[in-house]
Amino acid sequence: MREQGRSIDRADNRVAAAWLAIAVASLIGASVLTVALYNHVPIPGDVSILAFATSFGGAELLWNVLSEMGNYPMIPIGLGFVVWLWRTKHHREAVLVAIILATATISSEAVKAIVARDRPTGPVPGIPGVVYSYPSGHALEDVMILGMLSVRLWRSDQARWLKVGFAVLATVLCLLIGAARVALDVHYPSDILAGFLGGLVFLGWYAWGTREGAWAARPGTSVSGFHVLGHT
Repeated sequence: MREQGRSIDRADNRVAAAWLAIAVASLIGASVLTVALYNHVPIPGDVSILAFATSFGGAELLWNVLSEMGNYPMIPIGLGFVVWLWRTKHHREAVLVAIILATATISSEAVKAIVARDRPTGPVPGIPGVVYSYPSGHALEDVMILGMLSVRLWRSDQARWLKVGFAVLATVLCLLIGAARVALDVHYPSDILAGFLGGLVFLGWYAWGTREGAWAARPGTSVSGFHVLGHT
């Protein structure tokens, strides 16, 4: 049993290290893309993919539904996750998630203001964050929030079909929402890519910060019916 426990710990450490590597690689990728756009370097495929996506504009109702699914629901879901963690006595994890959500919002708006990239349809008057297109806040928030829920569920002892099903559903939904934003002509493909990379940075931060033995993972035994594997 002791040897089995050590094997599980080693596997958990490898997974946590993989998440850290994903976060770092995504940060590097997002940084390179941001610097390129700031210096007005053309991104290969941006215009051609945008033209292809907008050719499916006849499905505007579908695209709008997907776009809205990736927008307004994400705020209450993210905040609800924080409240749920706090109410189930995972105070440190709740604090970490709140910090991640705040940092993601601030950094996304800062990058938008710095790069100041107009949307494909041209300048759009409105509140900060709506005027500019880079990076896509939809893509970033969806990957980050749905990803955190997926990681939390995956670490529970719920049925494997539920874990895999939710992860697949979340992935497909993020991809469809990203496609919808391009098809609606409000984002370039590189905006979506940057949003995905940014989301992976914060998701990797969460996964690494809540790994077995990390500060945010203590204490963490029961989660309203969910037993977190590796905790006793």
